Amino acid sequence: MEQRSNAASMKDDLTDLEELIGHRFQDKALLAEAITVGSYTTEHPGSPNYQRLEFLGDRVISLIVTEQLLASQSLDEGKMTILRSELENNQRMAEYGEEIGLRRYIRAGEKREQISSKVIADIFEAICGAIYLDTAEPAKMSEVEKFLAKFKIFERIKEKMAGAADILPVRNQFENKFRDVHRCNPEIEFEYRSTGEEHQKRWTIKRCWIKDPETGEEVELEGVKNDTWFTNKKDAETDALEQAFRYLEARGWHLKRE
Repeated sequence: MEQRSNAASMKDDLTDLEELIGHRFQDKALLAEAITVGSYTTEHPGSPNYQRLEFLGDRVISLIVTEQLLASQSLDEGKMTILRSELENNQRMAEYGEEIGLRRYIRAGEKREQISSKVIADIFEAICGAIYLDTAEPAKMSEVEKFLAKFKIFERIKEKMAGAADILPVRNQFENKFRDVHRCNPEIEFEYRSTGEEHQKRWTIKRCWIKDPETGEEVELEGVKNDTWFTNKKDAETDALEQAFRYLEARGWHLKRE
């Protein structure tokens, strides 16, 4: 009786999730697979997890975003790569997943509030892969595009392209400006903190220093730190470098202590 009740509850959850996604699955097992993490599979042998669908979904999203960028016919390969990375990063995908309350539907061994943002991002991509496999040709890509349109991804792409003439990664902007002022490359260091299991580790930067090229002194950029946790060091560094840029800009890029 309890087993039937759990099955009925799972069916209801899938139906609710289909409404949020905007795709009625012909093969509901694909959706169930897309929202199943490894910890659930360990407790329920025979239940496949999301990883193969995430692998596919990642590439489908990348192709859709790349086609949108190519349509502009005005960006070189380097700028398109930068924009695509920004539009596809894990933090962004996790935000989209949280936007539709994806966390409520994930099948996991741990409590849902303990599920990392990286896993949310992976499952979002797995759902895209599931939609792609569930849809017949020639509508596979357009059906995934319809799902992505819910998050105004294509509007974001147009906005980014409109301002892409002088786009450079934050690190390059920081290094270029520092070289203009000090005639040398910046030597910057971060103090990292991490939390979580190895496969779900998150990172934050607590302090930041830069070497004064005149004195050789390590100068702390006070207040430059992450206010949140990131799924990788690169995103944490990007956030800190944006703050460091504003910090030094406000001080005329001077490093000497008053």
